Amino acid sequence: MRQLETERKFEIEQGAPLPGLAGLVQVGEAREHRMRAAYVDTPDLLLVRHRMTLRHREGGGDEGWHLKLPHDGSTRLEIHAPLGEGPGRLRVPEGHRAEVARALGDAWPTGAAAALLPAAVLSTHRVEVDLLDDGGVVVAQLCDDTVTALPAGQTWRELEVELVGGDEDLLDAITARLEDQGIQVSDSPSKLSRALGDRPDRAARGEGPTPQDPAADVLHAYLAAQLATILGREDDVRNDVPDAVHKVRVATRRLRSALRTFRRVLRRETTDPLRDELRWLGEMLGGPRDAEVMRERILAGLDGLPERDVRGPVRERVATELDRRHDEAHRALVAALDSDRHLELTDRLVELLAEPPWRARARKKARRVMPALVAEASALTDREWAAAQTEEDAEQRLHLQHETRKRAKAVRYAWEALAPAFGDDAVAAAARWEQVTESLGGVQDSVVAIGWLRELADLARAAGEETFTYGVLVGRAEEQRVGLVSTAESAFSEAGGLTTR
Repeated sequence: MRQLETERKFEIEQGAPLPGLAGLVQVGEAREHRMRAAYVDTPDLLLVRHRMTLRHREGGGDEGWHLKLPHDGSTRLEIHAPLGEGPGRLRVPEGHRAEVARALGDAWPTGAAAALLPAAVLSTHRVEVDLLDDGGVVVAQLCDDTVTALPAGQTWRELEVELVGGDEDLLDAITARLEDQGIQVSDSPSKLSRALGDRPDRAARGEGPTPQDPAADVLHAYLAAQLATILGREDDVRNDVPDAVHKVRVATRRLRSALRTFRRVLRRETTDPLRDELRWLGEMLGGPRDAEVMRERILAGLDGLPERDVRGPVRERVATELDRRHDEAHRALVAALDSDRHLELTDRLVELLAEPPWRARARKKARRVMPALVAEASALTDREWAAAQTEEDAEQRLHLQHETRKRAKAVRYAWEALAPAFGDDAVAAAARWEQVTESLGGVQDSVVAIGWLRELADLARAAGEETFTYGVLVGRAEEQRVGLVSTAESAFSEAGGLTTR
């Protein structure tokens, strides 16, 4: 549904009486509503910077998805869509998304930058009063709103006058009457603008939270960036666009890792179940990605062999078999994205951003909270690595090295989360830990490649093909694994800790 909305907002003190409008209109029926509106925007608040608002409102007489676009003066074009039900209910309707893209034109981005995520949540206690003409016809509505906004946590009261059957002359007359009683037109064009404060201007300048801001602000920005990638690249994942699965898999890992590393600032009864579901999504993304990586790795290994060591249709078997595995895994991934389980997961992640389950320490300055949590993760990784180094059983040692890699990734991701706020020191720490994860990742890739090569050799043997080349590749993968363990030792010695001021 499309309609034009003409309204004005006014500042009014808490506890002040409603203004008198005698002689202009009569006062009719009053209704009370409690509403919750989640406003969504791009990560850099592109909509609000173009005077648009998009919200998901529950409660009141006009529940639904509301998109408001600039029109003329006090008038805006409002486009409605009903609320969804069941899994996926918090996804922006495609029609609204298309309207936003059309309105922004060339300014509308693609991929993660176009993801629409919660920017603020406004809970409103509204007393809605009909304003009538002399014949008893409703010509306007006066809304007395008490608003609480998250994440800022601020509360204020405002009046809103919206025309129903009247014209702008009536709105001007009501405005003049209110001003005579000391009630001024609001400087904020919308509730959302007031809730966001200077965030749109900061976003336009590319500025984010600082170490002096609450830890909640720093972590929220990082969580939002990861969810933007997951949602913004979903279509690319479905279409198997190059590198899309990889980017979404990494974002899923980063999101899950952040919920663990910074769990002391979040209520775990909410985040731990989310981590379990993110593990499932990561596993579904891992199927096609692993097949893709192993195909490239094994074929590159074949290219590095002397021709005399390449015996039988090895290249054809590797390419055919791993393409088959990739395609099967990708079909399973698309089915997972279409499932209620995935839709429910994304709803829960959207709610996580809309109203994060912060613990008390989340409101402390980031510099006092977050580096200490990363240091804890670093110490845990060091202990895991030390255990791997002293383990005598070869199979158990490989397992501990793999666990160390996962913990090292968590440390790397944590420093990446801090980097936008903490600057060069955090960037450098993340780079050092990236060296650790890359070397240990190479160790794990070698182990996985050996397993896949042995499976391929079994298939070749069953087909009556020569298997010599697979044995050569296994030997080389084992040599690479041993060499990368030494590289990891050096990387660990360089990583160290970091004291951030």
